[in-house]
Amino acid sequence: MIANRGLIEAAEVSVMRNKPTQGFEVLEEADLEELSFEKIIFDHPDEFSPRAIWYARQTLGEPNESDMPPASQSLITQIRTDKLIGWWREMIAARGQIGGYSNTDVGEFFGFHDLSSYGRVLGNITSRIDFACYKCGLPPLGLCAETPFARAWRQEDRRWAFPQDQMAAASKSRNWTAADLDAIQIATRELPGTASIPWRNELREAEALVRDWAFSLKGSARKPQIQQELAADLDEMRQAEKDALGQTPKAKKRISQSIERGNIGALVKKRNGFKCQVCEALGNDPYPFKKKNGVPYVEAHHVIPVSELQIGTLSATNIMTLCANHHRQFHYGVASVTIESDHFDVSLDGQQLRLERCSIATD
Repeated sequence: MIANRGLIEAAEVSVMRNKPTQGFEVLEEADLEELSFEKIIFDHPDEFSPRAIWYARQTLGEPNESDMPPASQSLITQIRTDKLIGWWREMIAARGQIGGYSNTDVGEFFGFHDLSSYGRVLGNITSRIDFACYKCGLPPLGLCAETPFARAWRQEDRRWAFPQDQMAAASKSRNWTAADLDAIQIATRELPGTASIPWRNELREAEALVRDWAFSLKGSARKPQIQQELAADLDEMRQAEKDALGQTPKAKKRISQSIERGNIGALVKKRNGFKCQVCEALGNDPYPFKKKNGVPYVEAHHVIPVSELQIGTLSATNIMTLCANHHRQFHYGVASVTIESDHFDVSLDGQQLRLERCSIATD
């Protein structure tokens, strides 16, 4: 239970019973009551919900202020998560942005005046919210603070490191909305109390998605630089336009080599019904537009590039059919494909898609 939920949530779930658990009775008989969840909750009431504290005190024979337990509510970690998100909502309402605060300010907001004692608690809450941001495809809200918690975004045993500076810039420059916070809050309610559990599982099972998310946030950090580049480009465009007004287009002869691809692509398009497989998997219209002859327009994408000149790259099983937009995204965007025996596992914009591989039987 601790592995799946974390210590705090496991403790809360275990003690909220009308009768003492078997585990507590065994520890009590062995005179090891100090090791019980009930005693941990009793000794550290700031870490747990009022309802869990009530049940722990009852089991330990300690008096409670009321005969009935407090009404059922979220676990203490989620209560604090909701409270922090509410604090950010107030920031948006007051000044239209999130930022300009320190971890000490967050601690003071919660009444935790000593971060040496409560830093791990606040770090866990922030990390849960950051995981929810990842699931929602948003920058990590925790990096809106002036500096992150010391243990955040560690590289550990991975061969790549989180681009923390760029991620922070993306978070601080975003115009956060109430809708963003709504989505994040909903996502946190599906998480266990301990943030390390979903992060560990996701990095083990979908590390590429986490990496793609982190590095996709780098672009927004370059906004001032991009604006400067656009200004320079505009000057260059003005000069080019001035020159072009007095010139006649010239024809140039180009000699190049091309790779013969055959007609397999056309056959796969026909077999797939001229559909964009990604649009179809996303539940969108798989026919963006029709050509003049009435046939839907679709392009053949070779998963293993033909330019690599590998045996089998011209095979139908190496081709998926895509609309022009998704085809360009596979070449120039953040996308990855794993080839399985009868399908492609696709990661695109943080979503996992399963696309059928074409199979044309041969004699």
